[in-house]
Amino acid sequence: MLSILMRAGGLLKAVPFKAWLALAIVAALSGGVCWHLHKVDALRDELTGAKEATKTAKRDRDAWLNVAFQRTRELNMEREERAAGETATRELNSDLDTLDQRYRPLVDRIQQAPASEDAPVAPVLRQAIEDLP
Repeated sequence: MLSILMRAGGLLKAVPFKAWLALAIVAALSGGVCWHLHKVDALRDELTGAKEATKTAKRDRDAWLNVAFQRTRELNMEREERAAGETATRELNSDLDTLDQRYRPLVDRIQQAPASEDAPVAPVLRQAIEDLP
C-alpha cells in the first residue's frame, strides 16, 4: 500500500500543476454540464405536465361554460313561460271580472225579489239555475 502511495506521490510531482488545474477545471465543467442537462430535462418534464394540466383545465372550463350557457337558456325559457302564464292569468281575471259585471245585476235582482214572485220550479231546473255563475 505504501508503494502505491509513493508512486502516486511521484506521479503528482511528475505532472505539472497547470495540467492538474486543467484536469480539475474539465472535471468541474463536465459535472456542471451534466447537472445542467439533468435540470433542463426535469424542467421540460414539468413543462409538459403543466401543458397537460392546462389542456385539462381548458376542457373542464369549456364543459362548465357549455353547461352554464345551457342553464341560462333554460332559465330564459322558464322566464318567458312564466311571463306568458302571468299574462294569461291577467287576461282570465279580466274575463272573469267582465262576466261578474254582466251577471251581478241578475243575481242581485233574483236575491232581492219578493217571495210572492217565487214559484215552484222543478228541482233539477232549480239546481241548474243556482249552479250558474
